[in-house]
Amino acid sequence: MKTIFFIFICLFLFHSNLLAKTWVDSLDVYARTRYMPPKKMKWKWQDASLLFSFIKEYDLATEKDKSVYMDYVVKAMSKKLRRASGKSPNAVAAGMGMAFLAQHQKGYKYEKAALKVYNQYLKINRTDNKGVSHKRFFKELWDDTIFMIGSFLTRMYLWTGDEQYLKELFVQMDAHREKLLDKESGLWFHGWDGDNKNRINFCGQTGWSKNDEKRSQEIWGRGNGWVIVTLADIVNVLPKGNKYREKAATYLKEMVVNLPDIQDKTTGHWFQLPVKPEQEGNFIESSATAMFAYGIQIALDNDIILGEKYENAVRNAYIGLRKYSVVNTGDKHLTVINVCKGTCIGDMNYYLNRSSTSQKPYGLGAAILFGRTYEN
Repeated sequence: MKTIFFIFICLFLFHSNLLAKTWVDSLDVYARTRYMPPKKMKWKWQDASLLFSFIKEYDLATEKDKSVYMDYVVKAMSKKLRRASGKSPNAVAAGMGMAFLAQHQKGYKYEKAALKVYNQYLKINRTDNKGVSHKRFFKELWDDTIFMIGSFLTRMYLWTGDEQYLKELFVQMDAHREKLLDKESGLWFHGWDGDNKNRINFCGQTGWSKNDEKRSQEIWGRGNGWVIVTLADIVNVLPKGNKYREKAATYLKEMVVNLPDIQDKTTGHWFQLPVKPEQEGNFIESSATAMFAYGIQIALDNDIILGEKYENAVRNAYIGLRKYSVVNTGDKHLTVINVCKGTCIGDMNYYLNRSSTSQKPYGLGAAILFGRTYEN
């Protein structure tokens, strides 16, 4: 009888443990072991966005679980030591992995790679207001750039303690904000043209900057998500009283304060073009939703914003993502859908005609980042 009782208790505890797993746990396992195991990670911004989430999971994990994420980053970065590059903002992003390992592993090879990325970054083309150009042969400021370089520069500071990296990050933050901020919504337009040259455009629309402001006329969801995530991360990792943290908190509040008012009440999502929720053809976009909700959650945790409407916004996003944007892969794992594919700059119809797809490193990464933070 005792044996039967013991078996029953073991089965109960095992079953309870399974029930305790959340959709975020399933996404995490799928992303790390099936979708992008370390050997498959490439030195590109898409994969770096998922790497960022694994690094943040390391930060949030208990001591016994940290090794899972540390092992992942070590295996991924060890294969990229020779390929590490910082010649464009999109290339810089993966450098966060080298800076992270330089901080925690104290290995010269990681330090050397991180510094190589930074020194190459310093040579990137710049606009007249000192902003780093998103395009290699032109002078264009894109909101995407803030995450690509910000995730790296923040980690360089955490490794070295040298505020030169924060200073440089906020030179970029201010240069981009100056040209891209929409004062009415607090969000940013997608891009600004600093040289107005004719160019062949393989991704976006030619002539998008042919207006008096020389900037795009649309506010794109995921582009703003990149900025919000970067600001939230700065707030979360820097100590109170740090001048750069306080500036980041001000900018974060500016961007998230109005977000609950334009959140879709049915799905808990924000839209591809978030400030036009009623626009025909607009669609819910899961990566922007997760990044917006992450920013609101960090702002709540740090008393930057207060109020039930913000708490409801993150709760509705968490529930809505699971209900509308997290689906079964067919092999007992979960993945994400409603992810706008890679996007450059164009007019309203350009954004509305971008296809919505499944998975993508930035779709999985954003969902894991927000979901884990919310659950914690």
